[in-house]
Amino acid sequence: DLIFSRLVPHLAPGGRLYVIGLQPIPDSVNSPANIMCKIRRVRDACILLANHRCYREYPLDWIERNLQKSGLNVVQSRTYPIRYDHSTMVRQINVGRSKLKLFPSKGMAAEMGKVLDDLEKESLEVTKKQSGGRITLGFDYVVVAERPADD
Repeated sequence: DLIFSRLVPHLAPGGRLYVIGLQPIPDSVNSPANIMCKIRRVRDACILLANHRCYREYPLDWIERNLQKSGLNVVQSRTYPIRYDHSTMVRQINVGRSKLKLFPSKGMAAEMGKVLDDLEKESLEVTKKQSGGRITLGFDYVVVAERPADD
């Protein structure tokens, strides 16, 4: 929450800052896109069980609020829907698989491997049923913020 206030002095009056981000994937949704929520939860569990830290995105409203708190004016925000196909989901599942060797026990890793395999199968079934083989969930965003000209 300090980064924007640290950047403001480096902007000329009227200068712009562009923030690009990804809206965090929710815990669940009531649609076929819920498969991606499940994948995210299991992937993150694997990362944590490997004693690693999960990467976190910042929600659009948090970004806009903190830009304004730092004295910048939010000029524009745009969102771009994210479409996930099966291969994109498998890449996230494979992040989880890559952590299995770091689990505290082989038994736990084996069981989690089965969960990941089941998610891969489920994601294939879900995407096969969708138009174009993709689900839509969440969005990327771009926020344009400007330092006031009278600073």
